[in-house]
Amino acid sequence: MPQDAARVTVIMPDGQELRAFLYERRRTAVGWQYRVGITGWAAGSGGRAEPAEQSVWLDARHVRPLEGGDYSQIPTLVTPTADGRQAWTVQDLPHRPGHPGARLIHVIGCQPHATTLTLDQALDILRQPRTVPCRECHAATSLPATADPQSPQQDHAPLTEGERHTEDRQ
Repeated sequence: MPQDAARVTVIMPDGQELRAFLYERRRTAVGWQYRVGITGWAAGSGGRAEPAEQSVWLDARHVRPLEGGDYSQIPTLVTPTADGRQAWTVQDLPHRPGHPGARLIHVIGCQPHATTLTLDQALDILRQPRTVPCRECHAATSLPATADPQSPQQDHAPLTEGERHTEDRQ
């Protein structure tokens, strides 16, 4: 097991359960999200199948802690704004032959070293042509104006009981 990870269960849309590594967690305006590594198979040298880890951000409803797991060392992404509010960043994608440039809105932490945006700035940029929220960090669900009202999100974190009570008071 990687030193900076903890084991979790990932619940797939069809109800199947997989074991994964939890690397990071972050709280968004609509709930918790977790960056997990899921081992799958990829074509390796000589066409042989080899294990390969895929890293993805998942909403809380798809991640469950394992009994007795230690989540105290898992990095928790916190918004860097002075008032403690959620923050976003923008990424400009360059023009390529046959493809116009585009922009991606990210939840803070998805793109390191990016300039922080407020909610109003992120929403203004998102209204511009060829601008979309990042799918990997689920920026759309963290922006109230773009969140899918049909998709309720659980609000939990895979923490020990002591950590859970401490975090609830914050």
